[in-house]
Amino acid sequence: MHLAKALTILLLAKCAIIAGKDENKTFEATNEWREIKEGQEIPAGLHVRINFQTKKKEAKLYEPEKDDHKHIALSNVVENEAKTKHKEAAKPAPKISKTLSEALKSLPKERLSIDYSPEQLEQIKRDFKTYSELKKSFSELKDKFKTDAELITQLLDEYKNLSKEHEISLKPQTKLATKLRILEDLDYLVHQIDNALWFIDEGGLEKILLPLVVNETNIDLRIKAVRVLGAVTLNNPKAQIKAFELNFGSHLTQILVSSTATEELSATLYALGSLLRKFPLALQKILSTSGTQALTTVLAKECELKVKAKAITLISDIIVEKNLVLSNYSDSDNPLAAAQYADLNISEWLQSNAFCETVDRLISTNLYELLDQPDSAEYFVIGLESSEKICKSVWSTSPQLRHTLLTIKNRYMHSQNEFRIEVAQMIERLIEVLYSSKSHEEL
Repeated sequence: MHLAKALTILLLAKCAIIAGKDENKTFEATNEWREIKEGQEIPAGLHVRINFQTKKKEAKLYEPEKDDHKHIALSNVVENEAKTKHKEAAKPAPKISKTLSEALKSLPKERLSIDYSPEQLEQIKRDFKTYSELKKSFSELKDKFKTDAELITQLLDEYKNLSKEHEISLKPQTKLATKLRILEDLDYLVHQIDNALWFIDEGGLEKILLPLVVNETNIDLRIKAVRVLGAVTLNNPKAQIKAFELNFGSHLTQILVSSTATEELSATLYALGSLLRKFPLALQKILSTSGTQALTTVLAKECELKVKAKAITLISDIIVEKNLVLSNYSDSDNPLAAAQYADLNISEWLQSNAFCETVDRLISTNLYELLDQPDSAEYFVIGLESSEKICKSVWSTSPQLRHTLLTIKNRYMHSQNEFRIEVAQMIERLIEVLYSSKSHEEL
């Protein structure tokens, strides 16, 4: 009896287990999302998704009014994958176009079609030119190109035309502005040696510059003309000779003597230096007459210190140039030029025009300016070094000059500025030469 009951219980338990397993194999869907267990079969027509939080599959009964347009929908995954693979297998292999034209033909026409209105087409034609039109435009532009020589000739003709009858009606200010503009353009062009020679061949020195330098009353025009003259003669022996023959040297020295305008004096020193450097004949003729006096006069003028620094630099350069040529006399390729430099009695000319005394007063009375202008101080120290042999007898006995040099040296030497320290070292060497054993004494 007891054995029969035990067998019955075991049989019922086995049936329950089998029923539970069958129940686990089939997913029972509801209107709420439920997790799909491993191995469960999913009836057709369910809404399936993957829950990105739990990373598990879920399903529920499909409700079109609620489920349309929702994200992460995954319906009948196995069936969709099979359909996708089938479609991909059925697709023909893409054809690779061999040429650009074939590739363009294969594109849908709607991608290539660009509709322009008639007005837009006309605008495109106006904005863009054909290749033949571009060639024609370039050819016309090429005809308008001008060489520097042609530009110089054009500028000279334009300047000459300003004095003709049909230009007399121009307003004075308009005419002045035009002349200044022409001279500015010429100043830019004639820095090149070939251009300067072309300017001379076209009569620029005689017809344009000489009348302006000698007779022009407008200071702006004179300054421009003098600057053009300096550009023409700079490092240009042929131009120097021509300007010397036209007696520009004496006219420039006259400006240095009579003018008090800083800008005009500066421009004239530039032009005179361009005319004189490496031209011993001009040095001899000009410095022996009015040149040395004019340069010394600038040092004594009531003008800016930087202009006086230019004047003493020009004198220093002439002295150094002569000494350098004579030191290489035996190796000189031009013995005539060396002989001309030997005839330059620059020491006598400077002494006779009180150069040494003028420089002594200039430096002694400009202590505070030199303390604030180390660049000007450097120019003066170089000038003193170059002319030390000429003026040592005067400078070595001047307590004012010595006091000024010592003061500048001491102030610069204690500066944090490297350039000022270099100038101080230059002054120290000069003091050693001028004052010998007294150079280390402090006032």
